[in-house]
Amino acid sequence: MELKEYLQIIKNNLWLFILTTIIVIMAVFAYFYLSPISYSTSLTLNVSRQGVQNTDQFKYDDFYRLQADEKFVETIVQWLQDPRIVTDIYNSAGIDTKNFSLRQLEKSFTPEKLSSQMITVNFSTSNAKTAEKISGAIISVISKTNQDLNKDQKEDTWFEIVPQDPIILQYKPDFKLVLLGSVLAGMFLAFWVVMLKHYLS
Repeated sequence: MELKEYLQIIKNNLWLFILTTIIVIMAVFAYFYLSPISYSTSLTLNVSRQGVQNTDQFKYDDFYRLQADEKFVETIVQWLQDPRIVTDIYNSAGIDTKNFSLRQLEKSFTPEKLSSQMITVNFSTSNAKTAEKISGAIISVISKTNQDLNKDQKEDTWFEIVPQDPIILQYKPDFKLVLLGSVLAGMFLAFWVVMLKHYLS
């Protein structure tokens, strides 16, 4: 079939095409605007040192110190994806994890290494107060886990977690983006609905 034949089919079933498109647009907007309110949180953790080791050796120059910091940052990223530590974080925040699946625990937080000494942790919650509790629990549990690693060695140059205040924002969908996406999806689905009707008739 040529393009003009497709256009003619759509023209003959214009009411169905428009109706399907409108239904899809309404469904998309209902999904986004009737969904429960959620809050997006971004927490930044910086890795520092508790002290400086005085040595004449080449062991702890700035370059190798940055390399060690980077490896430790990667370790923290892995901690925030570990179900055991994530469970400790939720328990510290007063959240019951009995109904959580293993995958939900692994995907609860989205940690990302921004530099050799900086991590950002992103997550979503149903209210701002819960976001504050979880942010505090992340700082507390990660700091404690870090301290436990140095418990026996007691090195003055061991890593230290320096958190920043979390940014908590209510999630609001972009009206223009939602409208554009719903119109395109509606027209795509409407085209195939019209084609199916034409085929069956």
